[in-house]
Amino acid sequence: MNVPKLKAAGFGWLIADGARYDRDLIITVNGEIIPRPKHLSKKYGGWHTVLGPEEVASAVVGDPEILLVGCGHFGVLPIRPETRALVAARGVKMETRRIRDALMRYAELARAGKRVAAVLHLTC
Repeated sequence: MNVPKLKAAGFGWLIADGARYDRDLIITVNGEIIPRPKHLSKKYGGWHTVLGPEEVASAVVGDPEILLVGCGHFGVLPIRPETRALVAARGVKMETRRIRDALMRYAELARAGKRVAAVLHLTC
């Protein structure tokens, strides 16, 4: 299993495996880094793009034990109740952290041999 090395994050950016990303990401349980499809959750409206169940579907492929959600620098990413329900129905534990704490937690879980996937919100 490939485990990306998440090195650093600032407001709106992240360094993973030596590459800089300037948008939200999903890391699959197999270590694939893909853009977060935020457009799927725009239908919920509001001033902030929430984390909807449509987005999380790609993150829980491969049966992770844990879905780690980096909720931004201030920890304010809204998570829809149906998103939490979908994750729970798949038997996956969801953990939420501010983005910098999420980077450390991801490495910790990977070192412990956990099957972890992540959704990483890089701004607020």
